[in-house]
Amino acid sequence: MHRRHFMFAAASAAGAVLAPRAAPGDHFDIVYPQIRPGRGAHAAFALATLDLAMKAADASYTARALELVMERGRALSELASGTSINLHWTSMGAQTERGLNVVHIPIHRGLIGYRVFVIRRDRQADFDGIDTLDDLRSMMGVQGLGWIDTDIMRNAGLSVQTTSTYETIFKMVEGRRVDYFPRGVIEAYPEVESRKATEPDLAVERRLLLAYRSDFLFYVSPNHGRLAATIARGFASAWRDGSYLKLFNTHPYIQNALRLAKLKERKIIRIENPFLSDEDRAIPEMYWIQV
Repeated sequence: MHRRHFMFAAASAAGAVLAPRAAPGDHFDIVYPQIRPGRGAHAAFALATLDLAMKAADASYTARALELVMERGRALSELASGTSINLHWTSMGAQTERGLNVVHIPIHRGLIGYRVFVIRRDRQADFDGIDTLDDLRSMMGVQGLGWIDTDIMRNAGLSVQTTSTYETIFKMVEGRRVDYFPRGVIEAYPEVESRKATEPDLAVERRLLLAYRSDFLFYVSPNHGRLAATIARGFASAWRDGSYLKLFNTHPYIQNALRLAKLKERKIIRIENPFLSDEDRAIPEMYWIQV
């Protein structure tokens, strides 16, 4: 089945989502992968955004996590089959979209693509000497196996090791097997905080920001087109009436990270993301935060 894209107008009230509306009385049972330990704060904002969208669409729904943690590749495979889950939020990319219904509104306004580095706290002095992309190429980064960010970094000439398990990444940084782990600014701080007992030597690097166009989108199973259309319609409506921006500007997960990161004080190293779909590239600028 070909993927369906749910597009939206930039600003006007006349810009309704060009997708089927949920029928009166429709109820959606939403199932997503179990949240990985240490990722509860991240999931809370995505689920709050989902709730906002469904309410704005005046849709009845329940949402529950499958009792199984899935790595990204497994989750996308399960989503495509539609047998166990029907919703997942993950990094945008043309390859990701194949066969799935896609809601083309970034969940975090692009903050996933504003990357700070998880490092050993005793390595800060090494990063104080990094000012350019060429400088950063002397360092070894790490990402998860199958993550689109690996390809983005390698396309920019950066050295990246990969590992198949998320938890191993933090042990690799602490064990000096790699130099840094780029994370979306909203991801890094709660991840480091949650590992104080197990990886006490980790910290968020203080002065650099690796930036590229990226964020999480809602991906929906191919046989749940009405659910995807409903999320898209509600999300666009929540943007138009200001309720999404109110959530974004007050939610602790977003605002605590922005307060700690001090993005405007950081040295920004910008790289391209050549792996976006045409629909990703067409997302209006109003949906992206600018730094």
